[in-house]
Amino acid sequence: SVRVTITEGMTLTQIFKKLEANGVCSFDDLMKTAESYDYSYYPLIAARPSNTRAFKLEGYLFPNTYDFYKNEKPQDAIGRFLRVGEKYITSQDRAKARAMGYSMDQILTVASIIEKEGANPNEVRKIAAVIYNRLEAGMQLQMDSGIYYIERSVKPYIGEEQADKYDEFYNTYDRKGLPAGPITNSGIEAINAALNPADTEYYFFVTDNDGNYYFAKTYREHLENCKTAGVGQ
Repeated sequence: SVRVTITEGMTLTQIFKKLEANGVCSFDDLMKTAESYDYSYYPLIAARPSNTRAFKLEGYLFPNTYDFYKNEKPQDAIGRFLRVGEKYITSQDRAKARAMGYSMDQILTVASIIEKEGANPNEVRKIAAVIYNRLEAGMQLQMDSGIYYIERSVKPYIGEEQADKYDEFYNTYDRKGLPAGPITNSGIEAINAALNPADTEYYFFVTDNDGNYYFAKTYREHLENCKTAGVGQ
């Protein structure tokens, strides 16, 4: 057996490459199985919409430390992640999502954006607030993380021509609403932030090179923050 630690914010392809490097399964077998195997006996997977997304199980491979067998069947290796996910996401979490008017898949998508946009754990609930405030106002999210996901975690593995069709589903500068699905596999802090956003009227944020976050209610304030942060806008 081999013990493998999957850290928060790793994408599906990064996780599968790590499993291959540790002798669990081949990357290609994991990729094929993740797309073709029927995991609908897991409630989280059964509830996931069948909309167009790059990888079916992105967002559902929960970060943790796992014990695998060497040369394990790929469906069993992936199943370990999904079983942990069913424990990770409690009945209270699922009820909270419904009360907020969001599916658990949407909550995991918000959490994945927070995971990529929120390097400072003290700011993640404010970032969540910005996401929800923009969604409820009908604004585009306009966050780079969706673009980076397609360019760095999808196109290198399925080919640029095939992946181009996903641009419109993940580019939040072009589309309104959330990306088509999660863009990474989130840890519990990001999921909790998605379920418990701060109560703010912020619609914008920017970070500087030192990792400081500047939040704003109006675009004018945001432009001032960009100057302070030394970021062009």
